[in-house]
Amino acid sequence: MTNVKTLLLTRPKAQSRALVTELETRFPDKATCLISPMMAITPMGDLPDTSRFQAVLFSSVNGVQAFADLGGTAQKCYCVGARTMQAAHAVGLKAVSANGAAAELVTLVENDLNPADGPILHVHGEHTTGDIAENLAAQGFTVKQAGLYRQQACDLTDTARQALARGEVQGVPLYSPLTARRFAEILAKNPSWPTQNLTALCISQNVASELRNLTFQRIDIAAKPSGAEMLALIGRFLR
Repeated sequence: MTNVKTLLLTRPKAQSRALVTELETRFPDKATCLISPMMAITPMGDLPDTSRFQAVLFSSVNGVQAFADLGGTAQKCYCVGARTMQAAHAVGLKAVSANGAAAELVTLVENDLNPADGPILHVHGEHTTGDIAENLAAQGFTVKQAGLYRQQACDLTDTARQALARGEVQGVPLYSPLTARRFAEILAKNPSWPTQNLTALCISQNVASELRNLTFQRIDIAAKPSGAEMLALIGRFLR
């Protein structure tokens, strides 16, 4: 194999493994992946009575899994993107995708639902971004927020730390400000690690801003904050 780049994957284990499968399918023989989750997903909170809501909104795969693990059911579900929709289908939920990010999800709901038909349930984690509930409330919707999982910080594996210390990692896809902040903190505590050949692949400007005090070869940002655009960004980097 030639021109193979090493990627450090920091998402929770299931999502990192799914990304490995996608990369192997879309960009064979282009990447060596080190999986070192910086966040572990643990359940939290209670599931409201879902029969009260005209629809359930999911802004992440983790939210779908937490909802399903608690026995949640719904007649109508809206998902931020295709991967979240696929996760919903996998647990037996009828769902449609906004094919984008938080803004596209808000637009889809505004166009498809009527505030007079009842409240909406937004399932998310302990830390959420995107102002989905606030933007829908501004359009007259009543939105109940349900934080059903906690993102618990994890240390990098010894293998990942050694690879970073030796300058063997070329790319780090970063999908959330929380993970980017945690990664920045680790790098700041290890100033001897070479980062001049390291590219941060960020899903949004908010993620990239968490790295502003560090030195990278490049900080690249996806065209839109979505899984599909992140995959495209990683693909361009691997070429």
